[in-house]
Amino acid sequence: MERPLVSFIVVSYNHSEFITECLDSIKNQTYTNWELIVADDASKDNSAKTAQKWLQENQVSAKTNFHKENKGFAATLNECIQMVEGKYVNIIAADDYFHHEFLEKCLSSLEQRGDDFGMVFSSCFIIKEDKTLINYLNDFSFYENNIQFKKTLKKLNPIPALATLVKTKVLQETGPYDKNILIEDYDRWLRISEKYFIDFVPENLAYHRKHEENISKLKERVVFVEEILLRLKYDTNLDNKVKINDDIKKIYTTSKDKKEIQKVSEKYSKYGGKEKWLDLCLKLNLPVKWYYLKYKLF
Repeated sequence: MERPLVSFIVVSYNHSEFITECLDSIKNQTYTNWELIVADDASKDNSAKTAQKWLQENQVSAKTNFHKENKGFAATLNECIQMVEGKYVNIIAADDYFHHEFLEKCLSSLEQRGDDFGMVFSSCFIIKEDKTLINYLNDFSFYENNIQFKKTLKKLNPIPALATLVKTKVLQETGPYDKNILIEDYDRWLRISEKYFIDFVPENLAYHRKHEENISKLKERVVFVEEILLRLKYDTNLDNKVKINDDIKKIYTTSKDKKEIQKVSEKYSKYGGKEKWLDLCLKLNLPVKWYYLKYKLF
């Protein structure tokens, strides 16, 4: 049986406290034919030194990409992808880690699928600040089959980025990560879904750490808006126009940022399932009361 090479890309930014646990979880995988690429995006702590020490102590040969200046997560990923030699790729932030059977189970699932499958993902646990574990996904009913999931992915993103395994050729075909958005992973899944099916292993096979740095209110708002903009872009068959219009209304009625409204208006005006009255209100930046006036006039 073929044992294809898998490339792990570990990206660190101020993760010196956690990176050893991440690297240990890779070393302890039950599937052992992997290569390691370790990147650090100019951390202000000792992340790079901690990684180098771990490599030396564990006698693991790895490719490294340590920045002297911060370039951002997407830019770092794009550089690391050029270093990949494996048939499959996993990307993980250095504060997360894996169950020891993650690679074996995800690889087995994807290897059994045909060429029309581009990636696989599993669920994971979330590690709260008090170190308790909760399920990332409360149930797995969102995934009925690979065909249905194409539509589901345009409504919501249930894919934990750390718990994915992507075919290298598919990663390369779908282009570089977008450096201008925070949810570059969701954009990637939607790109892949346009051309390929996505498989799912219904188990918690990884551990994602939640802490103050990655759940700020400002970031939540940016992610909310970016998710809607991506759905506008990829919902070409208008499968989700009701939800999209509802979400656009939420932005219109809650936003206090003119630039945010302008960005949304530009994308929404090109959407085939738009509501004309809502489109007009966004374009002219009318007060919210004008939208509700529609119901009195028509």
